[in-house]
Formats: sequence, structure tokens, C-alpha cells
Amino acid sequence: MKEKIVHVLKRGEIVFALLFLVFYVIFSNIATGFFSLSMFHIILLTGAELGIIAIGMSLLIISGEIDLSVASVFVFSTFIALTAANRGLPFPLAALLALACGCSIGFLNGFITLRFKVPSFIVTLGGLLLWRALVAGITYGEPTFYKAEPSLLLNSLGGKVGFVPALFFWFLGLAVIFTTTLTRTRFGNWVFAAGGDKETARALGVRVDRVKLACFMITSTLAAFAGVAYIGGSSYLDPIVATGVELEAIASVVMGGILFSGGAGNLANAIICAFILKEVQVGMGVYGIPVVYYKVAIGTLLILTVIGNRQIMRRITK
Repeated sequence: MKEKIVHVLKRGEIVFALLFLVFYVIFSNIATGFFSLSMFHIILLTGAELGIIAIGMSLLIISGEIDLSVASVFVFSTFIALTAANRGLPFPLAALLALACGCSIGFLNGFITLRFKVPSFIVTLGGLLLWRALVAGITYGEPTFYKAEPSLLLNSLGGKVGFVPALFFWFLGLAVIFTTTLTRTRFGNWVFAAGGDKETARALGVRVDRVKLACFMITSTLAAFAGVAYIGGSSYLDPIVATGVELEAIASVVMGGILFSGGAGNLANAIICAFILKEVQVGMGVYGIPVVYYKVAIGTLLILTVIGNRQIMRRITK
């Protein structure tokens, strides 16, 4: 049965890649200006940003948990990096401080969830409200601008190679690392086991709580990294930025066929879906469709995909 599930999920990579091409052809024909290097640059940039967050969300959902606070961690970590750099800390150190902050939030989410047996949905919902509100309160809702000296690291995050954003290459590196981790390492096997039958996993020696805690920390750290990278492209932070990104990340994961109950999934599917969502968003914007209908499109795609995945799983488990 497990082999059948893996086979179906692997075939999904081709399906989602073709779906990306289909949407690209459609928008290229109906939206004037979509078929251009500048628009493709935006798709790659925003897709890489969402894709990095979706990598962490994928690991966490496969392990049987969820994090609704990633967008707020994105904002809070970006604010930490900006503030530290503006006060004289070299940007690489400011970035490390932001990553440490994100990692600490992930540890806090995991500790509360696992130690006090509180559903991760509730714990991270609190984080969703807390961290962004904290930034908005400190800044009085005003943007925070990067005023420090230029940095090689900042340029490597926010620059581009030709029309390809530098962040896309960072994303590819992370995608390779975590795909390899999930599919070819003992830790990857533990992640799947933690999200599947926990009691069986424990009986086999898997330290389920430690694995889940690690996944919480990875998820928040990647959200913080995406936030630090955001500074390279924008040089400022508005407290309302990235609103709804946590739902986009979850949508990417679920659309990619990762089981919401945990224990099964394919990371490649989820990150391709992240690019599909951003492609649809850019295409609808160029076509002139109000942004609110992007959320309608996400909701519709999510519902249809979940129904399709459920039907597939029912057939292969009969």
C-alpha cells in the first residue's frame, strides 16, 4: 500500500509541472504583458519566497503537526533583522539573530504543543496573532526602512542573475537539501513515522516528540529566512506584509498531496504548487482581476484538489 501511495505522489510531480505550464500558456494568451521576462522574474521571486516557507510547512504537516504562525514569524524576524542592522550590527549578524529568533519561536511552539498536549493549531494561531501585533505595536503600524550600510549577503539575497532572482537559487539549494533529507536520511524516515502511527514509531525507537520539535524549529527558521531575504528585495517592512501567506503555504502543501493527517507526502509536489499559486496571482493581477478573486481561486483549487486526493487515496487503499 505504501508503495502505491509513493508511486501516485511521484507521478504528481509531472502533473503539477504540466499544470504550471498550462496556466502559463493561458495567462500568456489572455493577459497582455504577462509573457515577459519581468513577469517571469516576479513569479520566480514570489514563488521562491512562498516555496521556502512551504518546505518547512511540508515537513511539519508530514510529521502530523501544523504552524499557522509562519507569516507572523516572517514579519517579526524581518523586523528584528532590520532593527539590529539599523543600530549598527553587521547585516550577516543581524540575519543570524533573526534566524535564531525564528528558531526560538519554533522551539516555543513545539514545546507548548508537546509538553502541555495543546493542539498545534491553537498554539500557532496564538503566534499568528501575537508576533505581527507586536511589530505593529512597536512601530505604530508604520513601515521600518533599512538604513544600514550595503551588505554582500543582502545583495546576494535580493539581487538577480539575468532575469532570475538570486533568492530562487537559495530556494533551489534548500529544496535539494530538504528533499534529500526526507527521502534519503534516517531523520526523514522518522518524520514520516512521527506523522503516521506514533505508537508503532515509538516502539521502533523513534523519538517522536524530538522529531516533531525539530520540525517546528525548521519551519519557523525557514519562515525567518524568507523574511530576511525579503529585506534584500524591498529594503523595508510594513507590518501588514505577507498577510495570508500561512494559508497559501498550507494550500500549497495540501494541493501537493501531502496528507493533512500526516505520515505521507512528496515535498516536490508542494513546492511546485507554491509556484502555481504565485503564477495564478500574478496572471490575475496582470489581467486586471481584483486581488480578492485570487483568494477565491485558491479556495476553489484547494477544495477540488483535496477532493481529488481523497478519491485517489480511497481507490489505492481498497
